Parts: sequence; structure tokens; C-alpha cells
Amino acid sequence: MLWFKIDYHSGQPVYRQILDNFKSGIISGNLKADDPVPSIRELARMLNVNPNTVARAYRELENEGLIYSRTGIGSFISPAEKHALEEKALVALYPELKRVIQLSQTFNLPKMMLNKLFSATLDEIYGGDEQ
Repeated sequence: MLWFKIDYHSGQPVYRQILDNFKSGIISGNLKADDPVPSIRELARMLNVNPNTVARAYRELENEGLIYSRTGIGSFISPAEKHALEEKALVALYPELKRVIQLSQTFNLPKMMLNKLFSATLDEIYGGDEQ
């Protein structure tokens, strides 16, 4: 059931990587409403990390409404509307998109060139049709 890996040399805290991996799985639809989440001890053992690290990630996921717990049963992926997931995806994409735009500004690329590059890349990945 382990569908992600932790990069212990990335400089990013392990709890954050766990959090981000769950968010990616939920936003992408790979993790669906009411899917079970490994127990804290189970995930800690699979990732070879301290259970407190996993517990911290789970607390944040619960605070954000992405998972819920049932006492004595376990934790599960929270149901979410498609619109809410799209909003979360936009929030997650914004810093990356901003970084790319700032980089293009550093290279003194005109806005129109960046628009063309963005459109061409969208067509390459999504295809030419509107989706």
C-alpha cells in the first residue's frame, strides 16, 4: 500500500513530505473518499520514521479536513467536492507557477513569449482541444 517515498536528503521535513504526498494523492483523485489510511504505527514502520512524525502529518491533514478518524477503527480520506479539490490544486500550483514566472522575468522574457510557451506546453500535455 506504500505509494510514495520519502527523500531523507531533500532538506524538507519528513512530516511535510508525508503531508504533501497525501495531498497530491487526494487532489489527483488517486486517494478517494473513505479510503483507509495506514495507522500511524504502520506508516511509521513502512517509512522507517518516528511515529510522532507521522502523527504530526496526520494532525495537519485532519486540521485541513483531508482525513478523518474513527476511534477504534482508523483514519480515512475525507469526502470532498470536485470543486474543493480543484481549489486545493490551484493553491498547490500557485507557488510553482509564480516561481516559473519570476524566473522568466529574471531572464527578461517578454510576457507575450511566456504566454506562447505556456499555451504550447498546455497543448503538448493536454492536447489541442479545450478541456
